[in-house]
Amino acid sequence: MKKVGELVQEAIDLMNSGLAQYAFVPTVAAMNETAKDFGGCENFVKENRDLIAFMGLPHALPLPMNISFAAKRIVPQLSLSPNAQEIILFAIRETLRNGNLPNAFSFTPNGEFEIKENKLFLPESLIFGLLGSVILHPENRNEQIGDKYWMNISDFKMFISELWGRRDLAERIRKFYLD
Repeated sequence: MKKVGELVQEAIDLMNSGLAQYAFVPTVAAMNETAKDFGGCENFVKENRDLIAFMGLPHALPLPMNISFAAKRIVPQLSLSPNAQEIILFAIRETLRNGNLPNAFSFTPNGEFEIKENKLFLPESLIFGLLGSVILHPENRNEQIGDKYWMNISDFKMFISELWGRRDLAERIRKFYLD
């Protein structure tokens, strides 16, 4: 089994190669490994919802009405008018179950949820929000990654090797922008 740091590094390498659909798999695996002692991925996403939204979905929320209604047609298991959290959790659950992103989903660089070609497109930035919540989680304070890896938290660009378990930094930045 790969360590969380290795999974994060793999996901970032895939994102840097333009392969968001494939990067989602190690991202979810890293989140699952981090969350195993905290009630699983669903609780993890709910607990880290604000951080994930701040880092990964700043322009995607709330969902446009046409997305929430049309999503049910594409993914019948969703509620009649799903919210972003329900859609994300479904994609995570199915990725964990099947080892890949469900066929009904894809990613878009546009920073918003979209529906086209009978697929539900998630913003690529969601992956960075999920990775950020994993990197910054106190459980991962002893993880490691190569020195060349960095991430943005809003306008702040920092080396990931200095961010492991430092949720306090993200909260300070978030507060800076929201206050």
